[in-house]
Amino acid sequence: MAIELKDSKRWINSFLAIISILVGMISISFFEQLGEWFDLEAKLQYFQVVTQVTGVVLGLVFFISCSTNKKASEHLSEVYGELVKVVWPDKDTVVKMTIGVVIGVTIISSIFVLTDFLFQKILDLLY
Repeated sequence: MAIELKDSKRWINSFLAIISILVGMISISFFEQLGEWFDLEAKLQYFQVVTQVTGVVLGLVFFISCSTNKKASEHLSEVYGELVKVVWPDKDTVVKMTIGVVIGVTIISSIFVLTDFLFQKILDLLY
């Protein structure tokens, strides 16, 4: 149980770190876009530095706030517990199902293409 709890905490912290990095990158991109729209690069001397620091700070704030929030931690622990219960398919099953989906999509799209072609020819004859 202690190993499972430690493993759970490790995965949750890794997930939060990845999401925090994404929050930081998205905020940097957002502030750069704002800078481009309002020409902030010319108005602020260290706009790029401010943008980068703001992105890093927002990522850290997100990580810390989610890590210390009891409801968020409980929810993520429950999500991890449910993901551990999932029975993932083996490689052969995935390959067979993928081939089945590709064949099914090909057949259905062929029917649509043929129907479209027939209706186009009928309409060309009428008009």
